[in-house]
Amino acid sequence: MIIKKIIIYGYGKWIDAEFEVQAPFQLFFGENEAGKSTLMSFIHSIFFGFPTRHSSSSRYEPKESSRYGGKIIIQDKRFGEVSIERVLGKVTGDVVVQFEDGTTGDETILSTLFHGKSRSFYDSIYSFDLKGIEDIQELNEEQFNRFFLSIGALGHEKYLKQADYYHSQAGKLFKPMGRKPIINQIQMKLKEKKQVLDSAKENNESYINLIKDDLAKQDQLENVELKLEKTTEELNNLNELSKYKETIEEIETIKNRLEELPDLNLPEEGLYQLKQFHSDIETYQQKINGLQDRQKTLQHQYKPSKELVMYQQNEEELIVFEKEMDVWEDKVQDLQLKRKDLSNIKQMITETKIREDISLAEPLPQTLKSGDNDYLENTHNRMLELDNKITALVEDEKALLYRININDDMIDKIETQLLPLSRFNELTELDKKTSDTENQNKKKTKTFIMPLTITLTFLISLYLYTINPLYSIGLIALNLILFYFTSRTEKESSESFSQEQRNLLYQQKNLRNQWKELLAANDDYQSHKEESVMNLGNVKKTKRLIDEDFEYWKQKHDYSDNITIYSILDKLKIYDALRELLEKESALTHHTESTLRVLNERLNSFEHLFKRTLIAEDVVEKFKEVKSVFREIKKEQRELKDYMKETDAVQHEINYYVQKVNEIKRSKRRFFESLNTTNHEEVYNLYTTQKEKNEKELRLSLLLEKLPVRDEPHLKLKLNSLDEKMMKLKEQQQLLTSEQKDIMKKMMEIEMQIKRLEDGGTYTELLQEYENEKSYYQEVVNEWSILKSAAGIIEKTLHHAKEDKLPHTLSIAASFFSFLTSEKYQQLVFDEDDLFVIDNNGNKWRSEDLSRGTVEPLYIALRLAFIKATKESIQFPILIDDPFVNLDSLRVKKMYELLTSFDKDIQLIYFSFDQRIHSFIEDDNCVYLKNKAD
Repeated sequence: MIIKKIIIYGYGKWIDAEFEVQAPFQLFFGENEAGKSTLMSFIHSIFFGFPTRHSSSSRYEPKESSRYGGKIIIQDKRFGEVSIERVLGKVTGDVVVQFEDGTTGDETILSTLFHGKSRSFYDSIYSFDLKGIEDIQELNEEQFNRFFLSIGALGHEKYLKQADYYHSQAGKLFKPMGRKPIINQIQMKLKEKKQVLDSAKENNESYINLIKDDLAKQDQLENVELKLEKTTEELNNLNELSKYKETIEEIETIKNRLEELPDLNLPEEGLYQLKQFHSDIETYQQKINGLQDRQKTLQHQYKPSKELVMYQQNEEELIVFEKEMDVWEDKVQDLQLKRKDLSNIKQMITETKIREDISLAEPLPQTLKSGDNDYLENTHNRMLELDNKITALVEDEKALLYRININDDMIDKIETQLLPLSRFNELTELDKKTSDTENQNKKKTKTFIMPLTITLTFLISLYLYTINPLYSIGLIALNLILFYFTSRTEKESSESFSQEQRNLLYQQKNLRNQWKELLAANDDYQSHKEESVMNLGNVKKTKRLIDEDFEYWKQKHDYSDNITIYSILDKLKIYDALRELLEKESALTHHTESTLRVLNERLNSFEHLFKRTLIAEDVVEKFKEVKSVFREIKKEQRELKDYMKETDAVQHEINYYVQKVNEIKRSKRRFFESLNTTNHEEVYNLYTTQKEKNEKELRLSLLLEKLPVRDEPHLKLKLNSLDEKMMKLKEQQQLLTSEQKDIMKKMMEIEMQIKRLEDGGTYTELLQEYENEKSYYQEVVNEWSILKSAAGIIEKTLHHAKEDKLPHTLSIAASFFSFLTSEKYQQLVFDEDDLFVIDNNGNKWRSEDLSRGTVEPLYIALRLAFIKATKESIQFPILIDDPFVNLDSLRVKKMYELLTSFDKDIQLIYFSFDQRIHSFIEDDNCVYLKNKAD
């Protein structure tokens, strides 16, 4: 399973964010608070659910968005491309799993996708940080094995849970020290009932006496039956024995002959031992002869070479030279590196000159003084300021000209609308006179007419009201109508003149004001334009003077004509860089020549000591030749040592085999003495007698096997006394049979009496209850035995299924750990449930005895080994949150090399702020996160 894409709706600081995750090794890089831990938590939450509100883990609910959750698209070998979406809903969120064919599912499908594994399992192996890498150290060997069973692809975890269930159910039935389990309770009840039952028995004296009589009769019957059995058996033996008369006679003959033969007690393998003595002596003598021939051959084969002889003659001086070889090899390597650096610097100088258009043969200008630098910098700054001023003045001139043109267009439009000045003056005078007349008329009308009219109308109305009220009201209405039309006529006569004229006058006044303002503005713009043109000419003149002064300065200081004031500062930096490269070139050249001179002197010394002229011309090749000479000499010295060692070994073998021959001769002599013999013939005679006796004993044994009875008393009986003995045994058999019948009859009477006593009292009920309780107890015990047996069978079966996992995993972890520690530690082993590491010297170290910089790679190697060993069963993405801050640069480099080449089928997502990782990860595999609070 690999993650292809991460889509976040809202989670902590991440709002509407997407990340493509295609590479087997993907890096998310960012400083603290860039969102790395939030992104790692998001992956956990989508896979296994949001943390509950009471959980110690953060929920990362977004503050700037109402959408909580997101989606992860994965690629799975079983199901293809799968989309897992989880949003706010129930406590852990609502999840939708969608497959390529469009089918969807919920938490059940998601559990199947993750092989039923929980968040804790994923966190314990596939997701870890600086603290998490140490959790694995708490596992002992049994827990390691248990872990392998829990991650099997064939349902081992289900069977383990079933075994645990059986153990749990069995624990409910019985515990050795428990009280509540069922069996423990039944045991207590049985004990109590047994005590009550025993008490009932003691109260029944007759019952006890009958029981005693019954037991006595049982013993008596057993004795009679035993005697009857023995009598019957002996009688049968005698009947059978009477059928083998000839065999018994032959047995008697053989016994008599055995009494005549002596009891020698010779060793069983004596003759074989004697033959072996002769064979071993002959074999060892052949080996001695072969080794002596081999010794002569070695002496003729080995001859020391001329070089070895020369080395031995000047051994002290050449040994000193050889001890210093490492130092001289370092100098040779340093010479090679310096030559390479010198070539690189020359190439850099050439490339820089070509790139910057500098003549290869042209010498560099002299280094400038501080005053010249200040002059160039000030001149450069002044030129930039003048350019800025020119740009600003040109832009200003364009803007002023543009504004003047716009104003001219507006003036032309206004002038077409203006009235002649005489007409404008007439309208102004007329407006003034009209205003004065209207003001006077209004004052008179308001002062005399209106009050008089109102007074007269009021008086007449009062008089008419006394005559007829309707006349009064009609008069008032008539006067009001007349007043209204009079006022309106005056107003219309006044407005018929002023309204049109006044509008025209108001318009002309506005146009003339705009016309004057535009003329004044154009005059001001024209003045500013002339000033800008003058300033522009002054600035260009100043710039020309500066250019002339700079040209004079370039000629004086031997600078190229194509250098401008704008590029001079950059050229100075390039010249400084070239001067620095030239100084390095000079220093490297001096160092190279010095080293070459010292090496040549040392090579001349070697040629003088060894009296040999080296073939190669270059110093490096000469040292290679010297090293080859020493290597050949060392090889021949090893061959000489091997020759001496082999010669000594051959001589040691000869001595060993001679000693063996002497020991065999001494053993042979002791063998003759033990048999009181002096030669081989006497030994052979003894073993012939011994052979005869053994044959007789074997025949006797075969004959005895044929007899139905082989005990000595029966065999000593005379054949004619067998019938008498058989008659006596038959009579005894009849008497015992009659006695057996009488005893059995009396036992039946006693048992009937016991039964009547048991059936007629409380004891019977107690006995029945006791037997019922025993039956129930047996059923529960059987159930407990079945549960324990089933759990044991499951665990034993699964143990055989995983028994090769732990050694294989430890082997993988050892290879990882060895790589991370530069081969310092080679092996991991369990000893009494403790994990040990073994170094190159064979020393065993506990994990707690190692340094932090060593124990962390150990724990990481164990985690990766688990994942590697179980990848055929399950494959999950690995999430790592920068746990390597305690490692030095070398081990960090090793760690990143291991992670980037770990396994192409297992995806690894790494979150880090460590700058050292950039040298190991390509930009295509890196996502840079901005620094913002989670």
